[in-house]
Amino acid sequence: MLFPTFTFMLFFFPLTAIVYFLLGKKSTTASQLFLVLASVVFYSWFHWSYSLLLIGSIFVNHFFAQWLYKNNSRLILTIGILCNVLALGYFKYYDFFVENINAALGTSFHLKHILLPLGISFFTFQQISFLQLVYSRQLAKRYNLLTYSLFVCFFPQLIAGPIVLPDEMMSQFDKKENLVPNAGNIAAGLYAFALGLGKKILLADFFAEIADAGFADISGNLFEAWETALAYTFQIYFDFSGYCDMAIGIGMVFNIFLPQNFSAPYRAENITDFWRKWHMTLGRFLMTTIYIPLGGNRKGTFRTYLNLLITFFISGLWHGASWLFVLWGMLHGAALILHRVWSKVFNLKMPLIPARLLTFFFVLLAWVPFRATGWRQAERLYKAMFLPESLKIPAISSFNTGLFLAGIFIIIFLKPVPELAKKFRPTWFNALTAATLMIVSMFFFVKTSPFIYFNF
Repeated sequence: MLFPTFTFMLFFFPLTAIVYFLLGKKSTTASQLFLVLASVVFYSWFHWSYSLLLIGSIFVNHFFAQWLYKNNSRLILTIGILCNVLALGYFKYYDFFVENINAALGTSFHLKHILLPLGISFFTFQQISFLQLVYSRQLAKRYNLLTYSLFVCFFPQLIAGPIVLPDEMMSQFDKKENLVPNAGNIAAGLYAFALGLGKKILLADFFAEIADAGFADISGNLFEAWETALAYTFQIYFDFSGYCDMAIGIGMVFNIFLPQNFSAPYRAENITDFWRKWHMTLGRFLMTTIYIPLGGNRKGTFRTYLNLLITFFISGLWHGASWLFVLWGMLHGAALILHRVWSKVFNLKMPLIPARLLTFFFVLLAWVPFRATGWRQAERLYKAMFLPESLKIPAISSFNTGLFLAGIFIIIFLKPVPELAKKFRPTWFNALTAATLMIVSMFFFVKTSPFIYFNF
């Protein structure tokens, strides 16, 4: 089920919240069980078979967690992580590996064209984190199967994050006061939801039309090529951050506070700063589960740089079964190394505006292989951007001009939605803003495109 649909906004979301709070007056267990079932229905809406994988994954990981509680064994942790990785590898990478084997060895193994379950990367990473924290004895308490199930499948963040740590969310479900409707949280949550909805429907989906048309027909024109790259750069930010804003807003309605996932990343002063602000929960996961266990920056300069490359190789592959995603990850890994070398050798800091422009310029260029459907397409767009066949200025509609100006204004000047929600005040202006965004967005539901990160 998509957030920007009449089914979700007019029926599923309000009815789920009402029943959850009504049950919460009588029983914490009943309210939690209902929310788990509602989340499974939400997930099954896309394809009923998805729920079987989700439920099976929850039971298997909870079993390994209980085993680790009783016997704190590295072998048990390794087996548990391998089960998760193998499941993810089968559904997401089976055809990718077979294609590469066929290409390398000249074999003709058949592809299975497996349907990728939505959100499998997100709930797999979340459960791997849980097992690691159980093993390291970093969890504040031991959680039962019901609370664990809710931690994994809480519907706002189930499909595209944020990637939540256990104590970050699970302890909130056990608080009695969170089972009572909170008018302030509901108002702030709906406000955040409306802003996220507007970012998705009124910005990301229109940028998607420009980007899709540009990638589908690369004319060789300088201005059209840069418009295409810029449109996708804006699309992916407003699309993914819009989803996270909506998820955070929905969570607030249930008195559950999810972690912020974006903090004005296109204002970053360098590539390291960008990764502190972009998909923050994924960065945290990669840091704690891959980079630090590899040795982080504790084993010398060479190992530090190698660890960064390995981490971003995995980050690229996590995003999709394609060498183009790997290239995107390696570009960012190399940029992080270059920034460290620059800072260490020259110890120079660029002025703020040039630093932000240079960082944004690199990020924009790196999005090209991330979006491209093939190497040839990425090569053609790069060529049009830097070795164009035409310098003719195309006619740009006033709507597209306004769209880009709105995107630039929001990126440069406005605070991230989660920060606005934290400081929310129930004023008439905020109420009118939220209502207007919701109503106007509803007129465009018929053209809503899937969230980009549903593919990952």
